Amino acid sequence: MDNNELELEPFKPEIQLEDFQKLDFRVCQVVACEEVVKSRNFLKLTVNDGQGERVIMSTIRAYYKPEELIGKKIVVLVNLAPHTFCNIESQGMLIAVDNPDEDDCKVLFAHEDCPVGFRVS
Repeated sequence: MDNNELELEPFKPEIQLEDFQKLDFRVCQVVACEEVVKSRNFLKLTVNDGQGERVIMSTIRAYYKPEELIGKKIVVLVNLAPHTFCNIESQGMLIAVDNPDEDDCKVLFAHEDCPVGFRVS
């Protein structure tokens, strides 16, 4: 389907540069990934953020098998306040492209040459 044929959701309200500068996106490498037994939607990813490891919970289970993600470099919002999903604390949010018209989701992978822990701007 051509992008011109898709019905895109409207843009969110405009923000100031200072608002954007508060967001801390980093290259992280997936070191472990598993399905969450209590959920049909969640994968639990353990990532190296360059300073240590953190857990990211993401509703991408329908689109990825855990073994497809291990070793991959992804983009993570690392300064999001922790949230608990399925009794597991998530310490950030991976960035993905969601296409509800085609029931599809694509994780935003970082190039393999990007160093772990480096900021994405």
